[in-house]
Amino acid sequence: MRLGFYGAAGGVTGSHTVIDLEGFRIGVDAGLFQGSEMDQNKAGFGHDPRSLNALLLTHAHVDHSGRIPQLVKEGFSGPVLSTSATLDLCEVMLKDSAHLMQEASDHASDHERRHRDWKHNRSTPPLYTEKDVVRALGQFKPLDYGKEKSVGELSVKFKDAGHILGSAIVELCLGKKKLVFSGDLGRPGSPFLRDPEKVDEADWLVLESTYGDKDHGNIADRAEKLLAIILETLEGGGNIIIPSFAIGRTQEILYELNFYAETGKLKGVKCFVDSPMAVSATEIYGRHPECFDEETLGLLRSGDDPLEFPGIQYTRSRDESKAINDLREPHIVISAGGMCTGGRVLHHLIQNIERNNCTLLFVGYQAEGTLGRRLLDGAGSIKIMDKQLDVRARIESLDAFSAHAGRGEILKWLRAFKKFPGQIFLNHGELNATHALAEAIRSEFDSVIIIPKAGQRFTLE
Repeated sequence: MRLGFYGAAGGVTGSHTVIDLEGFRIGVDAGLFQGSEMDQNKAGFGHDPRSLNALLLTHAHVDHSGRIPQLVKEGFSGPVLSTSATLDLCEVMLKDSAHLMQEASDHASDHERRHRDWKHNRSTPPLYTEKDVVRALGQFKPLDYGKEKSVGELSVKFKDAGHILGSAIVELCLGKKKLVFSGDLGRPGSPFLRDPEKVDEADWLVLESTYGDKDHGNIADRAEKLLAIILETLEGGGNIIIPSFAIGRTQEILYELNFYAETGKLKGVKCFVDSPMAVSATEIYGRHPECFDEETLGLLRSGDDPLEFPGIQYTRSRDESKAINDLREPHIVISAGGMCTGGRVLHHLIQNIERNNCTLLFVGYQAEGTLGRRLLDGAGSIKIMDKQLDVRARIESLDAFSAHAGRGEILKWLRAFKKFPGQIFLNHGELNATHALAEAIRSEFDSVIIIPKAGQRFTLE
């Protein structure tokens, strides 16, 4: 059995790994490269997609799912195994991805036409279209948590990763040998979802390392810190702009705001979820209570929907989105995309980034090369849609809202193994984070730690 790393090796985007079983090949994830790695999307997969017999999908975030339509477009015709919640979310995520790609392509074409003879237009077509997405979705085959399915010689089972709705840890058995992919591990104690499930044993483990060099803030304190930032900004007459991933982060922020809105601390404050994808994702949450923890199920049984409260407004149309910027009273806007690389949040940044009484609040990971990362790193001036803007707004970050396990939480998850893996492959992390996690694991566990480079293949003895 051989393992090839074709994405998220030395970086946090573009997840794609291939298991080769002498004539039977299985992929795990096929994600978009983002930020400084974005150009790699055009370079193909590093192997022939037609040779894949199946694809296993850990979860719906586009850095794990976003190139599935491209994989299908290039000849992959096998099944895509995921949880049913992941399938529902991918329908929204992938169609939105295709839409954004088409918009970017159209914008580039317009730019070319304005600056060159249209006959010499060299703009790049989108990686895929909505038609490719529909075709790809037709290849999805849902697999429930805990159920086993044979894929060639392998037995596949999903466990709950607790990262976002439907996220999975993948267990693959070949005879008595077991290969495990952690996917993206969630944080114990997060609202809505169950904690990441433990794995008893593995011979080999492919482990994410996004936050391998740091621990997050305490989940128990994050709601009060969020409220403090909001109230300080509102009292100064400013708006709070929260760039947020449509799936997971948006719903967790709403969960925390729900309490303050219903108890009066945010009485009369309007909160907009300005992202059609986030609105659709929130509706999908309501269809999958099988993923919820006991606390959330208890709220729902009592008749309290944690995603509905006084002041909340979900906006789908462009006109509704534009109308937000006409408001004179201070308000909260939660809008995609989470790394400020596209989406409606850019329009809200244009309106608010030069106002020193406004706050831009980051609640998730900002990949290298993204606008979000530049803002977090202290950029004094930015360019959005050909507009040069001075950064005067307050820039804040609450990493306690991260959906990824921090270093201590990853190590705690590893301690639950009864038979510890003999080899661990660390991926899905920037190199400083990956090396820091490797040292932490070596200092505590007896295992061979490997940090793959893009394109490297390994024989699993």
